Amino acid sequence: MAEESCNIQNVTASEQLQVVREKLQKFQMKMLSDFEQRISCMIEDVLQDIRQQELRAHEFRQFDKHKGGSGGNRGNNSGATWHNRKQQTSAILPNDSDVSDCPNGSADVQKEPKQQQREHKQRRQLPDKVFVARESYLTALLQVEHMRTIYHIFYIILVMLLLNVVCHDYFAEGRFKLGLGTFRGGLQRLHWVMGVWLLEHVFVLALYYAFQGWALVRAKLQSHNSVQRFWSHSCLIMYISAQLVFGYVSTSLCLKFRLPFVSACVLLLESTRLLMKMHAFVRYNAERVLAGKQKTDDHDKQTASQGRPFVPPLHCYAYFLFAPTLIYRDSYPRTAHIRWKFALSRLLEMVAVAFLYAFIHERHIFVHFGQFGKESLDAPQLIVKLFGMMLPCAMIFLCGFYMILHSWLNFTSELLRFGDRMFYKDWWTSHTYDSYYRNWNVVVHDWLYEYIYRDVYTHIFKGSKLASSLLVFMISALVHEQVLGFALQVFFPVMFVFFGVVGVSLVFIMRSAPKTLGNIFLWFSLILGNGILISLYAMEYYAKRNCDLPYESWSDYLKPAMWRCYH
Repeated sequence: MAEESCNIQNVTASEQLQVVREKLQKFQMKMLSDFEQRISCMIEDVLQDIRQQELRAHEFRQFDKHKGGSGGNRGNNSGATWHNRKQQTSAILPNDSDVSDCPNGSADVQKEPKQQQREHKQRRQLPDKVFVARESYLTALLQVEHMRTIYHIFYIILVMLLLNVVCHDYFAEGRFKLGLGTFRGGLQRLHWVMGVWLLEHVFVLALYYAFQGWALVRAKLQSHNSVQRFWSHSCLIMYISAQLVFGYVSTSLCLKFRLPFVSACVLLLESTRLLMKMHAFVRYNAERVLAGKQKTDDHDKQTASQGRPFVPPLHCYAYFLFAPTLIYRDSYPRTAHIRWKFALSRLLEMVAVAFLYAFIHERHIFVHFGQFGKESLDAPQLIVKLFGMMLPCAMIFLCGFYMILHSWLNFTSELLRFGDRMFYKDWWTSHTYDSYYRNWNVVVHDWLYEYIYRDVYTHIFKGSKLASSLLVFMISALVHEQVLGFALQVFFPVMFVFFGVVGVSLVFIMRSAPKTLGNIFLWFSLILGNGILISLYAMEYYAKRNCDLPYESWSDYLKPAMWRCYH
């Protein structure tokens, strides 16, 4: 019996060892397969980077050297040409001949050693914006013959679309319209917009003198700490109230004047731009006033300080109001001269895209959704309409990027001789959504990073990058929704859901995606998402116009008109 029990125990032990051995072998095989997959992906990425480096060395040589805005200024700062931030405490600017002549341009007072070390440590964590004289990405790319050929292909496509419109207007309707009806309808009451725009600039200029008054009174109250704090806090409350009133008036006027979509977009976008400009000026210079920076004698900068707080001259502030940047500096890199041919080309591109938008509206958006709310609609017809709008909406998305972020900003930069033209990066090569958001609109992203993210990260969430990023996303989504909602005069928060919920979710979902698959999915989601987004807003807009809907309670304003029309 003892021998049998020993044999049974031996058999059981050997079976357990066999089970453990099999599990270890499966675990080993799985580890090896994962390791081989990761190694192959890493090797593919390295080879792709090598191929890109070879391509840049042969075809895209201008990306490896610093290139001035005027086309003739060259330097050796090649590492910073396509990056807009550095881990440093002071901004890097070109030589004195390339910057504007504002006094005390970028000189800050010397701070205490401990305070300077503390700020230096903090800025190493969150780098500063750096302005460098450089061309836009597409401007540099179009110097390559292959890319210029693709540009010519798109140019011919636009010409063919124009011929399509001419032939359709003449043979189908017997007259030439060329989308002029869309222009007349979209730009109605534009004179009211221009009047409000001029009054807004009066308010913006008044802010400069109000800020100057705050700084002077605060300096005189230097010996009365409690009164000085009360004065500063009172001015802060008045500043926040003025900003809220400024934003409220611009949005309420869209409803009061019943502005059409294009005119309302012009007013709302300009109002938002001026709000961001004002905050950038106040936020940047208030820190200098609180730090004790003083104004020096303009005739002799070596003399002792006069005891007055430093406030930049009015012409620096005025230049900043029209410069194509939302980050305030006393001076920026400047080009040597204006390239009038380059500026004219950008202006003609904007006109061409405007006519293309009129064509898309008349031949696609109005055809698909102009009778929405009047015609019968079922699920198959809705799906056909949505997919019929995918490619036109993709053209709206891409041409909108090109018209605003490339043509318009380069046009204004050329007229103002503004040197730093990096308004966007190579977002089209992104394989994650966080990279896409950073590279898509560098102008707005820099403002959000500089004046929202950094302050929230430092003073509110105390080092939490996730919470700070989520708050920035929510603010950006609300502003986008505010502009679209008041321009169309509807409450339909689709943009907020797409941007603030779906977009944020995709940031975390796509972080571990391979480059090729991630880029394919990015473009698929952008085309699909923009198609659905524009189609839903078009349906809501025409449903509200075509359906005579009663509004008996406040809840009726929150219900989508497209739902109430068919239910």
